[in-house]
Amino acid sequence: MAVPVSSYPTRAPVQWHRIDKVEGDYSVVIVIEKQFSRLESFIAKFLRAPVELRRPLDRMNSTLWELMDGKHSFEDIASEMDIRYNEEIAPSGERCAASIEKFVELNLAIIRTSPINGEWDVSPSP
Repeated sequence: MAVPVSSYPTRAPVQWHRIDKVEGDYSVVIVIEKQFSRLESFIAKFLRAPVELRRPLDRMNSTLWELMDGKHSFEDIASEMDIRYNEEIAPSGERCAASIEKFVELNLAIIRTSPINGEWDVSPSP
C-alpha cells in the first residue's frame, strides 16, 4: 500500500500519552487494550497478566505520530520530518510512508482523503 501524497494520515481513536521530553520533543507511548477470548481471559486473570500493551515509540516515530493529527497532508508530514531530521530520515517520503503503513497495519492509523473534521478525538489521553 502506498501512501498518496495528498492523503491525510490520521491517528486512529486509540489511547496514547506523551512522556519524557527528549531533545525538545516528547516521546509517545501508545496503549493497546488486549482482546482476550473467554479462556484467555481466565488464564490471564490467573497469571495476573497485563490487560494492556504499552508500545513506546522512538524519537522519530513519536514526532511522526504527533504530526499525524489529520490536519497535515502526507506531503506536509514528510517535509516537516525532513526539516527536523535531515539526513537521519533521508529519503523522508519513503521512510515516513513505511512507518505510516505499519501504523495502518496495526490499526493505529487511518489514511484519509480529506482533513479530519472532529469525527473522533486524536488528542493524547488524560
